[in-house]
Amino acid sequence: MQAQAAAQRAMCGAAAVPAAPGRRPAAAGAAAFGGRAGASRMPVVGSLSRRELLGSGAAAAALLPPLAAQASGGAPVVAAAAAPAAAMSADVQLRPLQFETDANGVQRLALQPEGWNSWRWRGHNVNWLAAGDSGPVVLLIHGFGASVYHWRYNVPELSKHCRVFAIDCLGFGWSSKPLVEYSGYDLWTNQIADFVREVIGGQEPVVLVGNSLGGYNALATAARNPDLVKGVVLLNAAGRFEEGGEGSEEAPVATPEQQSLWSGLVEQVGTAVKRAAVFASFVFTKQPARIRQVLGQVYVSDRNLDDDLVRSISLPAQDPNAAEVFYRVITARGEAMNKLLARLDGLPLYLLWGEKDPWCVPARADQIQRYYPTAARTDINSGHCPHDDTPELVNERLLQWLSKLETKAGSA
Repeated sequence: MQAQAAAQRAMCGAAAVPAAPGRRPAAAGAAAFGGRAGASRMPVVGSLSRRELLGSGAAAAALLPPLAAQASGGAPVVAAAAAPAAAMSADVQLRPLQFETDANGVQRLALQPEGWNSWRWRGHNVNWLAAGDSGPVVLLIHGFGASVYHWRYNVPELSKHCRVFAIDCLGFGWSSKPLVEYSGYDLWTNQIADFVREVIGGQEPVVLVGNSLGGYNALATAARNPDLVKGVVLLNAAGRFEEGGEGSEEAPVATPEQQSLWSGLVEQVGTAVKRAAVFASFVFTKQPARIRQVLGQVYVSDRNLDDDLVRSISLPAQDPNAAEVFYRVITARGEAMNKLLARLDGLPLYLLWGEKDPWCVPARADQIQRYYPTAARTDINSGHCPHDDTPELVNERLLQWLSKLETKAGSA
């Protein structure tokens, strides 16, 4: 039972879920930026090398016609997004970014089983996507076991007002799953920082938005690279606090290992036993039926689960290295959250918290605010992944906060 209960914590950071029936994109955020919620989009640039992309304005000119593909549920792909004219410093491959409408007429990313764009980093392929051609730059960072698809209901709406990027951290999603050192999570913070410099361009600071483990990675990246970041948004962020620190007993935070289905087995003595237990459990838990069962326990409504969501989790798990990478990740240990917060030096921080989260409960947001009193905060009726559970609320609140951030920067 201990291992079964802990499973919910691992996949809770891994899931992207569609909107509930009757959902419509929020309009309040659009008004804040002076945009139109129904603005038409352009298709993204196709597969281009860095040399082709930078030559003679190719980034602006090489646009593909709208795709006429069908979504897995039969909904037509209605549009694709314009690729931002990013300053590339490494070879990339760009694929068309497909949007679709769900059964309720809500626009979202279409699942692309082959992945999205590819960026070569330190010999590894990194999956990423981009949408939008104006406004503040926002980088979305997924949670434990997730992918860029986690943000399927956020990218279309945010891209109407922002330049939006999303990235798969190494070991997750459609990025490579190298057998490297994941301890300390330094690999991910370095990856994110280099992505900002090399792909986004590094010409202006970005806003990092992260859920669960992605929230921790956003915070760590900002603390270690203050020149690259102008704001951080934490959606039910994971990460440990220093033992014995203020409030540490009031809102204990599980490590990825403790948050996982495999925690009861990993706690067994001996590395070989741990690895064997993780591998056996991984094979069981990556099955679609099991994924559905776990996800159904971590959102406020099971109406948000569908086949594409399950596939977005199960497909990357088929990689030959997936189980070993998973073991290495859940046994890693990052820098304490309170130490990261102490290094932000006044950076704008926004806590957008699902108050029905069974693991990162609201008391955890209280704890963050004790260490960083200037953090803004909004609690919403949602679960651990509020951007998927209630995307219309998250989109609206996020756009409002971004608008205030831009207004403040403009008046400085």
